[in-house]
Amino acid sequence: MNKRKNTLFILLLALIFLPMWYLPALQEQIPALQVEDVVGYFGKTKKPNFYGKRWMSGEYQQNYEAFAKTRNPIHPTAIRLKSQIDYSFYGDIMHANILRGKENFLFQKEGCEAFIGRDYKGVQWIEEKVRKLKVIKDELAKEGIPVLVLTPPLKARIYSEYLPDFYRKNKTDSTNWNMFSKILNENDIPVIDFSFLENEKNEHPHPLYPPSGQHWTNYGSAVAADTIKQHLEKMLDIEMVKLRWKDSIELSTAKAGYDNELVAGANFIWTPELAPLPYLNIRYIENDSTTKPNVLAVGDSFYKLMFDSGIVGGMFNKSSTLWYYNHEVYPIILKNGRRMTNKDMDILDEIKQRDVVIITVYEDNLDGFAFEFVENVYGLLQK
Repeated sequence: MNKRKNTLFILLLALIFLPMWYLPALQEQIPALQVEDVVGYFGKTKKPNFYGKRWMSGEYQQNYEAFAKTRNPIHPTAIRLKSQIDYSFYGDIMHANILRGKENFLFQKEGCEAFIGRDYKGVQWIEEKVRKLKVIKDELAKEGIPVLVLTPPLKARIYSEYLPDFYRKNKTDSTNWNMFSKILNENDIPVIDFSFLENEKNEHPHPLYPPSGQHWTNYGSAVAADTIKQHLEKMLDIEMVKLRWKDSIELSTAKAGYDNELVAGANFIWTPELAPLPYLNIRYIENDSTTKPNVLAVGDSFYKLMFDSGIVGGMFNKSSTLWYYNHEVYPIILKNGRRMTNKDMDILDEIKQRDVVIITVYEDNLDGFAFEFVENVYGLLQK
């Protein structure tokens, strides 16, 4: 009898203190027990493969412990509870790369660090990048193909008044963003750094960046697209399609994941109350004299936002292509069932089919300017 009682007691303790051993199986079968995974640094960890060397070095044990922690069904709720307590009672955010600014503005720490020049590469490094780009620009000019560089500024730069005090007080001109604009202009390489947004932001009726995200709002993307269009019309001496959108703006709760990406990354239990954001329906007005240029774009998420929202497809020729981070190709191209990257292509031949090459590098990506595109093309031209 005592043995049975002891067994039941041990089982009861296991049910209370070891839910990671049975709840995952129950969660798979019972939807009510399922919880949304946390995002960012607290996400799931893959089960490590066993190797003798890893066991002897202790690496396997460490990796398995990390796997077991994230497999724990209480893990997401515990993370969210800790995040909510830190935010609600102390004003802190548990995520190492998200900072709380004034009036509940959230900022990516990497961007704040770039704003105060922590990632500054120096004049010599930037000049070397621009020197190679100028060679490319001059060679492509012989083919009648201009190059345009876009360097969208940080949310921390445009809305610096909402930054935490440390970053606001340590603003500097010794940044990659400032120096790239200066040196590109000195070398007659067309660049749009969108610096005018810093002065004009209060003239816009809607935010250019969301308080809870780090990328352009839908409205900000449209403002940027209009700016790009005006520059291209002068560069290419053409009339492009007209963009009509200012009469179609709708205020709504966030419709796209990137509008709330920092809130999602903070892993709160209760999402803070957020102001509605602007969304719009762009109309593209064509006539017999308008032209849609064939564009090769090499860029990061700021260009891809315009691609995903249909702005790129509306303004440019349907043959236009995006090389996302100088690797993934959009629109997606499949060959023998495999997704192609630009490494599968003849780079120079692809460039020479275009009317213009656009390179987009967000401010906190400038320490890796153009994602090796400049070095790759420069090397091919030297051959």
